[in-house]
Formats: sequence, structure tokens, C-alpha cells
Amino acid sequence: MLAVEVLSPSNRGYDLVTKRNLYERAGVPSYWMLDPDEPSVTVLELGDDSTYTAAATVTGVGVVAVEQPVEVTFRPTDLV
Repeated sequence: MLAVEVLSPSNRGYDLVTKRNLYERAGVPSYWMLDPDEPSVTVLELGDDSTYTAAATVTGVGVVAVEQPVEVTFRPTDLV
């Protein structure tokens, strides 16, 4: 399972803190936060201790390459 959140100025704090905690408690294994203002992508993975750790943070034309939960490669700039 994968949750993807697009951050916006009006709900940024809610997405970064509250939703992250909700997804973590629900056991969602992967949570991606997309920031169109940067542009950037932060990939969070649920660890054995049931808390998220940042697997990657990529900005601009950097390449996001992940294999779980789906294999995908893209640049944050491709999404804006």
C-alpha cells in the first residue's frame, strides 16, 4: 500500500504531522510527500518499529528511484 500526499500552503502542517501520524498508526508501509513548490519528493518507509523513516528526499531534477511498493523512477519536476 502507498499513500501519496501533495502538499499545499493551506494544509502543509496537517499533512506533515497529522496525516503522517495517522498513516503511521494505520500501518501504511509507504508514504510519499510531494511538494510542488520546491519541487521535491520525500519517501517515507515504515520500519520494524512501526515508525516512518525517510528513505529518500529528492528535489528538482534529481531522480527518485524506488522498488517498493511499486517500481518507479521519476523526477520531482516531472510532476509539476
